[in-house]
Amino acid sequence: MASGLSGYGDKEYWDERYVKSGVKTYEWYLQYSDFREKVLEALSLLGAKEDEGDVSDKKSNLKVLVVGCGNSALSEDLSKDGFTNLISIDYSDVVVQQMRKHYPELKFKTMDATEMKFAPKHFDVVFDKGTLDAILCGGDSARSAGRMLWNVHKVMKPGSKFFVITYGAPQSRENYLKNRRFQWDVKHCQLGTRHLYTLTKK
Repeated sequence: MASGLSGYGDKEYWDERYVKSGVKTYEWYLQYSDFREKVLEALSLLGAKEDEGDVSDKKSNLKVLVVGCGNSALSEDLSKDGFTNLISIDYSDVVVQQMRKHYPELKFKTMDATEMKFAPKHFDVVFDKGTLDAILCGGDSARSAGRMLWNVHKVMKPGSKFFVITYGAPQSRENYLKNRRFQWDVKHCQLGTRHLYTLTKK
C-alpha cells in the first residue's frame, strides 16, 4: 500500500483508514459553516428578497452532488441547510457503508469520481472538498485529475455551480480548472489557509 502523501491517491489506503477509524466523521479541511455564505451567495440564495419558504423550496429543488464524500459531515450539513435533493459518492465502499449507517436518511453511493455513471447535465450543484487534492497525490495524477473534472463537467447542467475546496493556491490549481476544454468560468477566494473555487458552467 502506498504511504505518505502518495497514499491519498490510493483506494487501498482509504479503505484501510476507514476500517481503522470506524463509523465517525472527520473533517480534513473547512467546516461547511466556513464557506456556507459564499455558497449561498453564488447560488443567489443569500439576502434574497423572497421569504424563507421560497428560499427553502429553491434549495430543496436543486440537485446536489458531493464527490469523494469520505467521512466528512458536509453531506449532513448541506441537508440540514435545506439541500435535501442530495447524493454523495465515494469510491471506497467501506466508507459508503459506514456513512449509510451513520446517516440513514441520506443517499450515499459507491462510485469513482473519474468514472461517474450519472446522466449528462443532471446536477445543479456539485461539491468537492479535498477529492481533487487526493487525486493529485496519486499516480498518473494529471490525467486522473483531468478525468475527474471532465466527469464533473459532464454531469453539470448549463448554469450550474461546482465548488472546489482545496489547499491548492491558484498557481497549482488553475492550470487544471481553467483547461480550455471545460466550458465554465472560474472564481477564486482564499479562506484562511484554504481556497475556494467557484466554477459556473456556461
